[in-house]
Amino acid sequence: MDVPQTQNTAPVLEFRCLYTSDLRRKQKRWQDGRLKFHTFNKRVMVYDERSNFVGDTHWREDTAFDEGEEFELERGGILVEVGECVGKRDQDLSELVDKRVKEREERAAAKGAGLNPSRPHASLIRTSQATPGPLQHKPLNVLLATTGHYGRAMIPQTSPFEEKQRLINGNQDGMGKERPAKRRKPNEDAPSKSG
Repeated sequence: MDVPQTQNTAPVLEFRCLYTSDLRRKQKRWQDGRLKFHTFNKRVMVYDERSNFVGDTHWREDTAFDEGEEFELERGGILVEVGECVGKRDQDLSELVDKRVKEREERAAAKGAGLNPSRPHASLIRTSQATPGPLQHKPLNVLLATTGHYGRAMIPQTSPFEEKQRLINGNQDGMGKERPAKRRKPNEDAPSKSG
């Protein structure tokens, strides 16, 4: 199943499969699907009947991947049972191999020049800055709008009940103790006893 470095193609095996997301149920509901096993990197990709991607995993067993295998996908909690092999095709790996060779050369060139490829060189950073001087830090008080109170909620001196009583007593000083009766609308008739 291992692909030699000189070979630019690798077989992809296609199988019928059954998959289910009922891992904990005793009576599982299986669905038909198909899976592709990439022999180059031992990746297993599962699809439903309409070719929608269900999930994937990498085959980490020492045994050969074949019919009757049962495994769980990495994400989504889906159990897959491999059925019969329905096809085999060769996948062109030249693009992938060329990409890996190019990345390896770039890392070697960066290591030879003393650069870390994940972090730009310090001289590149200095030349790309638009401001000539170092940044001046502003105090936090300048950045925040001050309300005069920090850290704790302001507790009122009087309770809501006392506030309500004060408002009622303040309004009653100019009036009698009872509330005035509601006024009727001018075009509304008086209610009759019959309703």
